[in-house]
Amino acid sequence: WCFLYAGTFGCFFYSFSTNMEDTQTKVTVLRRKLQYNLLFVALHMSLAIVQGALYCMRTVNHSIGTMGFGLELAACAVYLVEFALGWLDTNLAGVGRGTVFMCTWGLVDCFLMPSVLLMTLDVDGYKSWGSLSFFSFVHLFQSWQWLFYSLRINLQILKWRIVSLLGSAFTLVAFASLAMMTLENLQDPEALLSRLDTSEWNVVASLYFVITTLATVGYGDLAPETLLGRFGAAVAVVGGMGVLVANVQKVTATVTIHGSGGGSYRPNVRAKPIIISGNPTATMVKDFVAEIFHPDHADDAEDLHLIFFFPSGGREMEEVIRFRGHKSNIAIAHKISVFKGSVLDSHHLERVCALRAVAFIILPNMDCSSPFQEDAENIIRMLAVRRYIPDSRIILLLLKAESRDILKDAGINADVADKDLTIIAADQFKLELVGKSVDVLGFGPFICNLCKSVGESEDDEGKAVWLREYEQGVGNELYEIELSTVYSDKRKALFGEVVMDVLEQNGGTVYLIGLVEQSVRDGGKQILVNPGPRYPIKAVTSGFKTFGIFIAADRESVQQCEVNMVFLGRRERPRGERAMRKEAALQAEQRRRFARPPSVSARELAKVADPALQLRARQLVALSQVHGHGQQPARPPLKMLAQGGHILLMCIGAQGEKDFRLGVQHFVRPLRQAKEPKEIVPIVVMSPVVPRDWETVCDQSAVYYFKGSPLSQPDLERANFRAAASIFICNVSSGSMEMRGAENWMMDSEMICCARMVEAQLTPGARTLVVADLKHDANHLFLSVPQTSNTSGMEGGPSEFPAPAASEGEKRLPRRMSVTNFQSESEKMRESATSIVSGSEGKPENKPYFMEPRFASGQMFIGSVVTSLVVNTYYNPSLSELVTSMIASIVTTKQVPHDWVGKSYFEYFDYLLAVEGSLAVGILRRADPTHFEPSAAEATTRKQSKEAAEKMAEASSRKQSKEASVRKQSKTSLKQRFAFVYTAPPAKETTMTETDRIICFGVAQSVGGAA
Repeated sequence: WCFLYAGTFGCFFYSFSTNMEDTQTKVTVLRRKLQYNLLFVALHMSLAIVQGALYCMRTVNHSIGTMGFGLELAACAVYLVEFALGWLDTNLAGVGRGTVFMCTWGLVDCFLMPSVLLMTLDVDGYKSWGSLSFFSFVHLFQSWQWLFYSLRINLQILKWRIVSLLGSAFTLVAFASLAMMTLENLQDPEALLSRLDTSEWNVVASLYFVITTLATVGYGDLAPETLLGRFGAAVAVVGGMGVLVANVQKVTATVTIHGSGGGSYRPNVRAKPIIISGNPTATMVKDFVAEIFHPDHADDAEDLHLIFFFPSGGREMEEVIRFRGHKSNIAIAHKISVFKGSVLDSHHLERVCALRAVAFIILPNMDCSSPFQEDAENIIRMLAVRRYIPDSRIILLLLKAESRDILKDAGINADVADKDLTIIAADQFKLELVGKSVDVLGFGPFICNLCKSVGESEDDEGKAVWLREYEQGVGNELYEIELSTVYSDKRKALFGEVVMDVLEQNGGTVYLIGLVEQSVRDGGKQILVNPGPRYPIKAVTSGFKTFGIFIAADRESVQQCEVNMVFLGRRERPRGERAMRKEAALQAEQRRRFARPPSVSARELAKVADPALQLRARQLVALSQVHGHGQQPARPPLKMLAQGGHILLMCIGAQGEKDFRLGVQHFVRPLRQAKEPKEIVPIVVMSPVVPRDWETVCDQSAVYYFKGSPLSQPDLERANFRAAASIFICNVSSGSMEMRGAENWMMDSEMICCARMVEAQLTPGARTLVVADLKHDANHLFLSVPQTSNTSGMEGGPSEFPAPAASEGEKRLPRRMSVTNFQSESEKMRESATSIVSGSEGKPENKPYFMEPRFASGQMFIGSVVTSLVVNTYYNPSLSELVTSMIASIVTTKQVPHDWVGKSYFEYFDYLLAVEGSLAVGILRRADPTHFEPSAAEATTRKQSKEAAEKMAEASSRKQSKEASVRKQSKTSLKQRFAFVYTAPPAKETTMTETDRIICFGVAQSVGGAA
């Protein structure tokens, strides 16, 4: 034991002088896998029981057989494996952990294993049967604890907690009993303890008397006889009982405090604490934990520790504690701490060592009744953290973008604006994203999937082709990585050349879509999404660090051109004067569209000579106009409604709002970006009350307010919803006092009813795009697969999918249907949804929302995407700025020309970038739920022999008959066709079809930094 303990210091000093982090991580992971491996735990427990039983038998027989001795050696070998890993793991972590290990489990094994080996020695010509094998019950206690972890049993359940305590108590009692028996049989050494082994009063006898008396045992073999001795015994007993009760009370109070959110946290040396504050709901916390500990972030999250602060405790904190103790979260439960407290109190920050925190994340209650009050409280929390730790990194999620604007107007933002502060507005992100998705079909799921971590699919056999391609695209994420200096210094490369080099270096699976230029002097950033193929990469000597914005499956897969590597981006292509003029004309057209001509009032005010008076006059005129339009918003003309083709924004849950602010300017902005007057689509906002912030869109043309309820059939008819080009059902409801504590589905109940009512009355196969806004992702199961098609504008000639013919019963249905009239139709939709999602007519699969056809086609927005954006902003600090810049960029979809049909995506990508300056990032592809990809085994067999080819022909015949039955069934219910987004497809392996549309970023107009 002394030799191994001395090795603790040697191992520590060696690891201190040498980088052993990777070795320590591997040892820790191996040790944890061993302890959670059910086979190892069962072997460990079985050998411990056998060794303990053999020891009990030897105490009676006083002999040991060869088989018994072999079993004990096998048990010691298993103990030795765990001991070696534990010694190495704890000693590499530090002297403190190594000392604790050597004084506990190390001490047990240092007594046990040598005593078993000493049994091989002869004593008076006989083999010794004595050993300290009763220590095997300590190993039995250890394996008993491991058993519950390996079986993933939730010890928060009462029956399992009782079973655990009974098993632990039995092993400890058995160990204590055998240890007592061994010590008594060995008797006292005559030279050391013989004088104390009498009935006279001495140190040992006095300790024995007091302990047995305090334990209420009282054997009676020893008692005080003098008056003073009896008085001293009484004082000792009474005082000891008082001290014991006081200590038990303190322990109980400590346990109670920890259970109610009290206590403290002391991080270890390698820990990276993240403090989460605010008023997040339990659902939001679950989404946050699932995202931050996603397997894609396994390396970055290895040392993370989440500390949740709940200001008032209550139901939300209790639900989070139960979630942490669930058996599915055993692997991360030790990385989550829940406390009752607030970052506004410095004492609460001190008890969790806030100075060691790597980040502070402030989350709101997305279901609160007063969004502006919630934002104000979180802003105060942000200022309190910044005051306590001036250089702390903070991620602040606000419900309203107006709250962030108030920060700027009040001058508070100027005091805290730096690279360590990130502010994300939930309403702006949602409305801008949906507005852009309405204008550019498929843009919504494209951005959402880049903001969310999605693991790779384990089994692709038997899936529909569209689902395979969609899953492959969903697995990509955004990464900001510094560009290789070879591009700027050695090659003097242009942006288009670097894009092609990255694509070639990675086999067509990694896309460079933009640049982030950071000033070395002040840290300012400029984000350029597709700066143009002829944009030069800035050299290091220019005072800028250039980072690339990559779309890739993971960070490690991004391969750039380094020194002594072949540069694959420069290629000769015929770029005549015609191509140059075309590119220049495109850029000039984009600049012209962005420029806004001065208004009539601005030209009149320009005649005022005094600049100060001119400025004040402009302000008064603007305020007067805004106030007038805000009080009396423009109504939609009846002619425009009758013609149809308008965008209908319906507000659900605005009836009871006292201070209803929609943030409609964020929805309108992407729909008016770079649009000619003839390209402007009318926008109609339907709401029971006028939004208080309507003045923000007074200067926008063709934006109208329509007073009505989305749940009212007459109001829907007056808005001519059947002829609308797109319908966005926006859930603006807030959690009232009555809704607190209710189930999550109730927050989306009105929105679900509205969506189902609208879709049930649209003509099957209609081109109206219906986008539903859900606050909770679990509620997507209540939405049906819509009867509408989002393939409008996807030209294909003969391949255009016709709407299914209506049956005689459907023809007799009334045109107006109530909610109760379409229950049978919704059941048919659910059956169709099951067939599409699973790729067959089998039993339904409970897939996550992002794998649903409705989400893949851009007809659903989920509130938890904002939580994913916050989490991934921690891992990638520029992510929110990148997403904002991508939404603000010029995005178009291009129909694949007939000459390019059947060619590779790589060739068309190169053409678009070189000739038109457009950067392709994905394909909007039409899905065919009845099209299946043959398995790899079938494809190999087809190539090997003619006999296998015949078998494949038979299999294909059976498949065609199956598909025919599917089509036959769909004729009487629903034949759903939709378009999905194939994000960053493998460029060299993907073949384009005639119905594909390519999603492209136009040339950037110097998009600035953070919004």
